[in-house]
Amino acid sequence: MRLVERDQVLGQLTQLIAAAVDGRGQVIHVSGPGAGGKTVLVRALDEPARAAGALVFAATCSRDERGLPGGVLSQFATGPADEAAARLSAVPDSDADAPDQARRSPHLVREAGEALLDLARARPVVLVVDDVEHADPLSLQTLLYLMRRVGGARIAVVLTESDYSGRGNALVLAELTRMPWYTGVRLAPLSQRGVAQLVADLLDPATANRCAPSYHAVTGGNPLLVKALVQDHRAALHDDPDTDVAIGEAFRQAVLACLHRWGPDLLHVVRAIAVLGENAAPELLGRLRGIPAAAAEAVTALDHAGLLDDGRFRHPAVRAAVLGDLPAYEHTRLHRAAADLLFAEGLPSTDIAAHLVAAGSADAPWAVAVLRDAADSALAEHRLDRAAECLKLARTVAPGDDPTATASLVAALAAVQWRTAPSVVARHLPPLRRAAREGHLTVRDTRALLRYQLWHGHTADAEETLRALEDATEVAVRPAGAPAVTEHRVLRDWVRAVHPTVAVAVHSGSGDRRTALARDHPEEVLASAEWVLRNRWMPDSAPELAVHALLTLGACGAVARARQWYDALREEIGSGQASAWKAVLADVRAHLALMEGDLVTAERLARLALTALAPHDWGPAIASPLAALVLSTAWQGKHDDARAHLRRSVPIAARDTAHWAVYLRARGHAHLAAGRPDAAFADFDECGALAVHWDLDLPALLPWRTDLAQALIRLQRPERVGELALAQLDRPGAHVPRVRGTSLRLLSTAAEAKPRLPMLREAVTLLQDAGDQVELSLALAALSTTHDELGEAGAAEIVAKRAIRVAEACGAGALCRRHLLPQLDLAPAAEGDAEPAAGVDEEPDDLATLSSAERRVAALAALGHTNREIGRKLYITVSTVEQHLTRVYRKLKVRRRADLPTGLLPGSADLWAGPLPVQTTAALSSIRSTSVHR
Repeated sequence: MRLVERDQVLGQLTQLIAAAVDGRGQVIHVSGPGAGGKTVLVRALDEPARAAGALVFAATCSRDERGLPGGVLSQFATGPADEAAARLSAVPDSDADAPDQARRSPHLVREAGEALLDLARARPVVLVVDDVEHADPLSLQTLLYLMRRVGGARIAVVLTESDYSGRGNALVLAELTRMPWYTGVRLAPLSQRGVAQLVADLLDPATANRCAPSYHAVTGGNPLLVKALVQDHRAALHDDPDTDVAIGEAFRQAVLACLHRWGPDLLHVVRAIAVLGENAAPELLGRLRGIPAAAAEAVTALDHAGLLDDGRFRHPAVRAAVLGDLPAYEHTRLHRAAADLLFAEGLPSTDIAAHLVAAGSADAPWAVAVLRDAADSALAEHRLDRAAECLKLARTVAPGDDPTATASLVAALAAVQWRTAPSVVARHLPPLRRAAREGHLTVRDTRALLRYQLWHGHTADAEETLRALEDATEVAVRPAGAPAVTEHRVLRDWVRAVHPTVAVAVHSGSGDRRTALARDHPEEVLASAEWVLRNRWMPDSAPELAVHALLTLGACGAVARARQWYDALREEIGSGQASAWKAVLADVRAHLALMEGDLVTAERLARLALTALAPHDWGPAIASPLAALVLSTAWQGKHDDARAHLRRSVPIAARDTAHWAVYLRARGHAHLAAGRPDAAFADFDECGALAVHWDLDLPALLPWRTDLAQALIRLQRPERVGELALAQLDRPGAHVPRVRGTSLRLLSTAAEAKPRLPMLREAVTLLQDAGDQVELSLALAALSTTHDELGEAGAAEIVAKRAIRVAEACGAGALCRRHLLPQLDLAPAAEGDAEPAAGVDEEPDDLATLSSAERRVAALAALGHTNREIGRKLYITVSTVEQHLTRVYRKLKVRRRADLPTGLLPGSADLWAGPLPVQTTAALSSIRSTSVHR
């Protein structure tokens, strides 16, 4: 193989050899970075030297043979001249003891030198000594003796030496430079062009042109490393033929071969750089224990050798190779020394803690404080694994004579681990419970303990913890609006809403066991929920409380605001490691999607929630995402999927939580959709019993009465339907449009056809405002059926088509069709006809071109009213109605009423003129009197 970018240097050395052959002795010193091609270069001198008639003696020095007297000379003795070999082999006396060898060394040096000079008188001699920095002292003195006398001899002495060879040969080099026949040659690393030439020789020109820039960037032009990359490239061709840079085992071995060959000083320095990372400044390296004082020179040598670039590793693979070769004891020593050094320099606690964690131990008095501070910084950056590592080590090395500090560390560690793997926190519950009993936990840490206990289903321990918190709140004298009081009130309301069995067992300082939804004014409930969401990152904040706040917003009818808060929370979490946050947020978003009737989104997010956390991490709370998944698939008609999800295990402890009531409701709807109304009735009835017993009889969260009414209708027992719907309208939160609209839809089944119309129209209006697409489609289906019963076939068909379009858009087509009369059952909407589920909030651009009068006319027409009915309701002539509809059809580019978009359905701002609310009130009064009479 040809020499790359060494031809000029080789020519210069060949001329110097020729001069020596002519009787002008030469001393040639070839230096350069380690593994820079010096050996290959001097070996290339062998052929021109022999061609000139010279005898060539070659020796390679080794660090392991520095203690072997005459080791280089003994290699010369195996050379080509028998007479010289005999004389040189007699010089070092291996049988002599050390004192005798030292006493005889001047004579040995002279004898060996004269032997070589005598040989040169007969024939030209070329002596090549590779890695002269490792030559033994006797051989080195012999070479110096010879080199002082080569001026008129036919001798050329060629020495190679690597950068940073240590200070042992500094005096030798100083003497060499004074000799008039001395020539120093320095080899530089290969340029990018040189790397391309080398790769082209080893592979092919096309690959060389493509890979040369990357190879040069990784190796800095070090030929040995370039060849290793080529070897790895060949090995990787089987897996990826188009690969540019494949860094594998050959490269790793080449890096280690360089470092171990260059000596312990460079090895210590490069290991220290690998350990210190970004803090590996030369001035700090020199102060690290066990590192040479001349660390800056070592860094420069490593830069020249291509392993470093301005003191930093050129490629992470180099650092990985160095760290992988680090012995365990050296790893620990360096990291502990680095931690001490960085602390003394006042560097950030995160940098210091990284070394303490890597060492796995810390005995300095400042270690715990540094680790705790580093954990807080890691949390702020959402690096939960790093925070947990710091807190684990801090807990291990913390002094045992401060139980409060120890309890604080355990609580902090539990808070971090809860965000990624809640099941792991179970191991911390016993020590935290003892600390709480002994008064070593802060109030905030005690609140966190309560949440962990409830999450894992430890109800008895949770009752004890909640009592302690209630007592602490009663004893504390604080203003009513103080943050601590507000925080406890929020926590207490969450316990009442989600873990009612625990709340019932504990005396409440407020004396009221109802949740905020049943107790407070809606504006106060909304304000409290948004207070929780604004303070979600406070130290004791937890996703459970944020989730409850989001669900509260949805239950109050503010689903759009809940979605906005969800988006903000999800953006803050980002792609970090907070698996628990991601899971519970996906769960609540699935339930919010169900409130909007967006079944596809609900199914997707429920699945996401169940995959973000393992089942054992969910604990009893797994009933919540399972309920969302069962309900969304059942309403979409995916009966096999719903049945499969119902077979998943739910911990028995879930039965003490509100999640169980939600799960029962979902299971009941799965039974109802699969044609099992008796099983559905049993689940809905149990759900209602739990809701009443737990003071959670809130139709905005658990509309069990309307569910039970649907089961009764399927069982052909409609006599209680009106009573159930009326009772639901009397419950707290029934004013929410979604709840009232659903209640009116079911209540209409207990009325005659004619008074049923105003109730269903108001239900459509309310559900359109609420954005509940599933319930809206069912209300439209009921309205279509009522039109049909009244003999209004045209209106019935128009509204039925509209019901199907809404249902198909949200995935509830099968559910809606089941509520239509058989004669009104229509074909599924063609692909592309379905409107998006979010379309209730975003109307087509064409709708904006309608005037308010045209929109009112179109809205009534969309609900199946005749032109005469529209004129009567809006107090305009039939001719005016026809003119308005003609303009509406032209602007919206439709040809008939059935094609009018769903966005025209009336909202609260578009209530048509006429006595609809009065009619609805009259119908309600009639049904109430009938229920009482029964």
